[in-house]
Amino acid sequence: MWAGGGGDDLAKSPHMARIGNSVYHDICPGDPTCSQFGFYQGGHPTPMMEKCLLYRMVNYGQPGVKKLDPSRYTHAFTSKYGKVRIFKVRSVSKKSKDWVANPQNKLCDAPGSWYCVGQYPPAIQWLIDKRKPFKQLEDFNVRGTEADREYQEEYHRRMAGRHGEGEGGDGREVAATYIGCYGAEKSLGENREYTGGPYGTSVALARQFAVQAGKRYFAIAQVGVDGHAFAFDEPPKGKELNDMGCTEPCADDERYSCGCADEACGDLRPARGEEHVRRWVVYKVDKEKGSKGKGGKKKKAAKEEL
Repeated sequence: MWAGGGGDDLAKSPHMARIGNSVYHDICPGDPTCSQFGFYQGGHPTPMMEKCLLYRMVNYGQPGVKKLDPSRYTHAFTSKYGKVRIFKVRSVSKKSKDWVANPQNKLCDAPGSWYCVGQYPPAIQWLIDKRKPFKQLEDFNVRGTEADREYQEEYHRRMAGRHGEGEGGDGREVAATYIGCYGAEKSLGENREYTGGPYGTSVALARQFAVQAGKRYFAIAQVGVDGHAFAFDEPPKGKELNDMGCTEPCADDERYSCGCADEACGDLRPARGEEHVRRWVVYKVDKEKGSKGKGGKKKKAAKEEL
């Protein structure tokens, strides 16, 4: 596996969780975006992330990380700079190995064909029986169900920032006022609460998270289709920034800025004393819809209000 930070396998794992949940709905019950599969502030894993085998392998040997079952996995190799890790899988059923190797079980397109779709051994049939094959909206030749339609609509609503109060992405202004842009996480206060995934790319979802957490402010730093978000109580402190990273538009509404993180910040450098590159765009939660919140242009009015 790829490790070592940046765009490694752990960074991609929220997508893996969503893909898995589209077939096995019990992975993230009631949440097609798997928002609970991520990290809290300071990089601490959520309970769901902490139990993940991938998390334990990527962080193999790190203090506080649960050890692997040695009867199932053995560490075989880690590259010089920790970018690649290889593990040996142990205790695989010989009966299953023999079943898979049997040509009669390969389900080839024709005798001697190179195209063999294969099938899973009977020992894991209990797991295969639980799956609900995902139907793409574009699968015109496959008849979907009402449940399929509802699942996909909910997924797209959440990813577009329209879950819950229905704010953003539809021309209406999100009830949030732009405060400023900061590069240091410590500027956001000590009692901040973290969320990630789509909540770190959507001003509407980040606001919703702050409301649910009972906080007055929220900050966003997005990277691709994922990102980071904090909710906190007090106005941010420290040095404000004003660069291109502060003007990156949100995924759900281009009228708002959602900052940047890591490679999404391009050539920008971390703030003093910070390990990672971040541009945290901070908003205040407004009580009513219709407040003016375009990034940067209402900063003075917001400060006067505070």
